[in-house]
Amino acid sequence: MPSIGHAEHNWSPNYQRHMDENHSNGVTNEDMAINLLQTQLELSLVREDFQNQLRKLHQALNRHLDAMNREVDNVHVVSILVVDFVPVAGNSL
Repeated sequence: MPSIGHAEHNWSPNYQRHMDENHSNGVTNEDMAINLLQTQLELSLVREDFQNQLRKLHQALNRHLDAMNREVDNVHVVSILVVDFVPVAGNSL
C-alpha cells in the first residue's frame, strides 16, 4: 500500500495545486504526514476524553434518577401508611 503523502495520490481535483503550493512554501510530504499523524493522535485523545465525559454524565444521570425514584417510592410508602391509619369516615374507633 502506498504511503500517505506521495504525489500519486489524487484525492481531489485540486490535489496537484495544493501539492505545488505546499512545496513552494517549503512544506514537504514528510511534514504533511507528520501533521496528519499528530492530528489523528489529537483526535483520538479528544474522542477518548469525550467518551469519558459522556460516561461520567451517564453515571451522574443514573444516580440522580435512582435518587428521584427512591424519593417517589418513599412518598408512595408514606401515602399508603397514612391511608392505612386514617379512619374511614363513619367508622369510630
